[in-house]
Amino acid sequence: MLLDQLCKKTSEIPIDDSQKLVIFSDLHMGKRNSSDDFLPNAQLFMTALREYYLKKGYTLVLNGDVEELHKHALHTIRESWEDVYRVFDEFYEDGRLYKIYGNHDSKLFSFPDLPMRYPLYESIRLTYKEKTLLIFHGHQLSFYYQKFNDLMGLILRYVAKPLRIKNYSVAHDKRKKYVIERRLYEFAKENGIVAIIGHTHRPLFESMSKVDTLNYEIETQLRRYHKVKKSERPEIEDKIHELKGEIERHEQRRGKELSISRLYSNATVVPCVFNSGTVLGKRGVTGIEIRGGRIALVQWFDKNVGKKYIREDRKNTINLEGTDFYRTTLKSDDLDYIFTRIRLLT
Repeated sequence: MLLDQLCKKTSEIPIDDSQKLVIFSDLHMGKRNSSDDFLPNAQLFMTALREYYLKKGYTLVLNGDVEELHKHALHTIRESWEDVYRVFDEFYEDGRLYKIYGNHDSKLFSFPDLPMRYPLYESIRLTYKEKTLLIFHGHQLSFYYQKFNDLMGLILRYVAKPLRIKNYSVAHDKRKKYVIERRLYEFAKENGIVAIIGHTHRPLFESMSKVDTLNYEIETQLRRYHKVKKSERPEIEDKIHELKGEIERHEQRRGKELSISRLYSNATVVPCVFNSGTVLGKRGVTGIEIRGGRIALVQWFDKNVGKKYIREDRKNTINLEGTDFYRTTLKSDDLDYIFTRIRLLT
C-alpha cells in the first residue's frame, strides 16, 4: 500500500516537549489579483508567521499546495508574493522550515534548471516518545489524483482559470472528503499512529469534525445535567440550546454533513486523524500546533470577521498586539493521552 511505503521511507525526526511546530496547508498562492484565493487572508497569514511563530521559535511545516502551479507559472507566483517568501526564508535560514509538496505544487520537480528554493518532502515523520506522527498532504489517498494529476492541471489552467472556477474541488465535494478521511482513518488506526493531512481544507481534530465535536459536547452536558444542583441546570440548558443552534447554523451554511463517527466506526472513534484545514478559510486561517507535549487546532482571524470567538471563548483567544488579528485555540489535548487512547481503543 502506498501509505505503508510512505511511512517506511520517511526519515524520523525526533521531537520532545521542548520543540514547537506549526503546520499549515493549502495556500494555493497565485498571481496576487482578484482571482487569487490566497489574497484575502495573505496579510493575516504573513503577520501570524512573522510576529508570532517566528518570534516564538516555532518550526514551520508547509503541508502541500503552497503554490498554485496548476494555474500559474512558478516565476509569476514568486514575483507576486516576494514578501511571503521572505518570511519563509527567515524560517529556512534558521533551520526551521519543512516544505511538503501536494498535488497542486508537485510540478516543482519539473523545473531542473530552476534552483529549488527549499528542500521538498513528500512527508515527514515525527517521533514523540517512540510514537509516530506522520505528516503528508493527503492527495496520496486518492487514486484519481495520483493517476490524473497532470490532466487536472491542464483542465484547471485552460478551462477553470479562464472561467474563474475555484480549483479546490475536493474541498467542495463531501463524498470525496469522507472517502479520503475514511481511508486515512483505517490506515492510522491499524498502525497506531497519528496522521496529519491537509488537502480537503476541512479541519479535523482527533478524527472529529466541528459537527462531531459539537455533538460530543452536547452529550457531555447532558450527562452532567442530573449530577448538578437544580440551580445550575438552567445554565446547562442554555449551553445545550446554544450548541444545537451552532450545529443548525453550520448545516445551513454547509448542508447536512455525514457524521464522521458513524462513517468511520460504529463504536468509539479512535483519535488518530488530524487535518490542519486551510489558509483560505472565509473566517480565517486554521493550523495545527505541537508544543510542550500537546497538540492543538488553532484559528487566526481578523476581529472584523470573527468577533464571535472574542465573545465566546475569551480564555483561549489572544490578540496579536498592535493588530486586529486574533488567535483562538479551537481544541487541544495531550499527546500522551491521545496515544494512550489510540493504543487502548484499537
